[in-house]
Amino acid sequence: MFKFGTIGAFKQVRNNPRTKATIELRNGYVVIPDDATGLAPTAATPTQAKSTDVHVVYNIIDKPEIRSSADFKIEIGEHVRAFRLADLVGLPVELSYDTVKDDYTAINKNDVLVPCDDTDDTPSIKAKGKWKVSADPEYKVGIKVLEKTSFGEKGFYGIVIVRD
Repeated sequence: MFKFGTIGAFKQVRNNPRTKATIELRNGYVVIPDDATGLAPTAATPTQAKSTDVHVVYNIIDKPEIRSSADFKIEIGEHVRAFRLADLVGLPVELSYDTVKDDYTAINKNDVLVPCDDTDDTPSIKAKGKWKVSADPEYKVGIKVLEKTSFGEKGFYGIVIVRD
């Protein structure tokens, strides 16, 4: 799950509602929307994951059969509402742990969460579209963890950072 830390953040960030999911997505996953193809794939390469063009999925839960927001999924072929993270620099956001690849207990205050790319995905670890901890300064966009929270049972409160 994902949510903006302030009401004003929603007004500042560009979003792309015109592309469709290529894998099953959840709110909080990272995609790279491509208007030319009409698709919103996850970052296929480290170069894409390290770019400033990363977007976070944040669809409106519009399925009345969903009783818990944690159960909400964007199925393959459904439209994705993706928000450009670089527009949120310095603003707070919250992520639930189910959108992160790394072990919850290993993530600490001041760690930076960055987008996984498809090479992080293995049969034992489903990482496509998720976040991971990295100190690599080549990642242009990330979320600096300020504290662990109970958002989505286990979650993170942080600010969006953009590196030059």
